[in-house]
Amino acid sequence: MKIVSLQLARWAESLSLTFFVIYIHSQTLPAGEAWLLPYLLACIIGVAVSVLLVCQHMVLNRLFLGINLYFLSGVLALALQIQQLNQLYAQLGAAAMLTWILLVGIAATLIAPVGVLGIPEARSRIHSWYLLVACVFAILWAIYFKTNTALGEWLPFIVIFTLRNYLCAAATKYTDLNP
Repeated sequence: MKIVSLQLARWAESLSLTFFVIYIHSQTLPAGEAWLLPYLLACIIGVAVSVLLVCQHMVLNRLFLGINLYFLSGVLALALQIQQLNQLYAQLGAAAMLTWILLVGIAATLIAPVGVLGIPEARSRIHSWYLLVACVFAILWAIYFKTNTALGEWLPFIVIFTLRNYLCAAATKYTDLNP
């Protein structure tokens, strides 16, 4: 029996990112161990929500899965003192998180029939590739506008998440029109 509705699940998946963004923008964090707490708390939230949704037999949003893996890698890099990864994340900014989304998206599109969109529609895989191409452009955009919070951090995520919703709707609409 499912105890979590799909809308509540999608909201819950965003909690790790929401917490992380609020935390890092409310603090001045130097590179290094100061990032352990936001990474760790976001990782715990992400893993807890993901486990709950998997136990409910719900398909995880691959974008948030990539984000949660970014948090996990940040925790591991700090815990294992892998300074190169921490420095790379600091240099890339939001592009580092977008890169994790891209990596998860590529794996999901190649392995899962539902692709990165996570919907069981005939056109899900081709629409997934469209999203991945957009993700590559979002990474490049985020790198170019790294010093501008609105353009380099917020806009790429808004575009990727909005495009995902549009492509899910388009894939579903195409299937409804062509049985």
